[in-house]
Amino acid sequence: MAETARYDALLAAGELDQARREAEAALKRNASDRAAKVVLARLAAFDGNEAQAESWLVGMGHDEPDVQLVRAALLTRRGDAGGALALYRKVTQARPDRADGWFGQGYLLADAGDNAGAQAALERAVALSPKTAIHHFHLGRVLFAQEKVKEGFEHLQESLRLNPRHGPSYLVLAVALQAGGELDAAEELLVTGLSALPDDPYLLNGLCNVRLARGNLSGAVQVAEALARVEPDSPAAQANLARLRMAQGRLKEALEICRKLGSRGQATAHSRMVEAMSLEALEPVDIPAALAAWREAVKLAPDDWAPANNLGNLLMRIPEDELPGAGQQAAEVLEEAHRRAPDRPEPVLNLALVRARLGDKDAARAHATALLAFPRLDPEWREQAERLLKALG
Repeated sequence: MAETARYDALLAAGELDQARREAEAALKRNASDRAAKVVLARLAAFDGNEAQAESWLVGMGHDEPDVQLVRAALLTRRGDAGGALALYRKVTQARPDRADGWFGQGYLLADAGDNAGAQAALERAVALSPKTAIHHFHLGRVLFAQEKVKEGFEHLQESLRLNPRHGPSYLVLAVALQAGGELDAAEELLVTGLSALPDDPYLLNGLCNVRLARGNLSGAVQVAEALARVEPDSPAAQANLARLRMAQGRLKEALEICRKLGSRGQATAHSRMVEAMSLEALEPVDIPAALAAWREAVKLAPDDWAPANNLGNLLMRIPEDELPGAGQQAAEVLEEAHRRAPDRPEPVLNLALVRARLGDKDAARAHATALLAFPRLDPEWREQAERLLKALG
């Protein structure tokens, strides 16, 4: 029992490597050490090595709580939430003092959207094992999901106190602070997290976003540069740096990053959009290249209205004598933008404008009238729609 308690304490503290070392050493002393085999099975399940986890459980009873916990973890990784939840419930029925059984239930219930049920289970886990940081972390998230902000903060702060190297706790707390308008506190927290976890890509990305929200472009660029160095093969990190280079007006550098991603087959909708906007802003404007970049962005983000709307905008600005059929192409792609986001006013206004350009006054009038029916329409959009209707007669 003492050995089991020791392993449980190491796992609860996130000291997985130390737990592994101690279990392997125990097996060298005694090849039949059951507690060591169980903890190695748990670690193998955590790593997703199902065969190895099962091998450590050979000879153990299927109804033993320790074995059920490992198999529940394996079922969770396989996506069998129902089977895993049933096993966790069996564990807590037989051993209501097993915190990990309650934690497993809480984790799965939260994932299924049952936040009230998850809260009840996670509160049991925390009561039984109050020094386990991950229990506090997930309880904090569930409380936030139910808008129990004060209690959520308390558990996330406790999670960090118990394990200052748990990156997700910093992130969730920072997002909550940012949502509440506490941008200074969010930035300070992420900087603290990076002092404990230098070069953590998730914390770097979070800090970049917070600094942008504060209007600190130069500070955001510094972080984006660090993130790009840490993750040189990440399309998202590189595209983010390209976006900020464009915001700085360093258009050629932004374009170079985007084209490198394209040459490596790593272009994303984000990078193609940055590429297109940079091409539109550079003189002389390379219209064919910008159109090609927008079209790629439309394909890469099949549910995003913005690339289609922006492609339509560019086509609308091209005279028919330069690109025959540009207006009709604009109308078609703007219809797609509207299909993707029927509640957005931008494609509707653009459709009204392009239909007017094509001489289809009835369609233009219908789109402008539909735009005026939007709830809480921005005064700028309303003014443009009314001006168009007046011009159409």
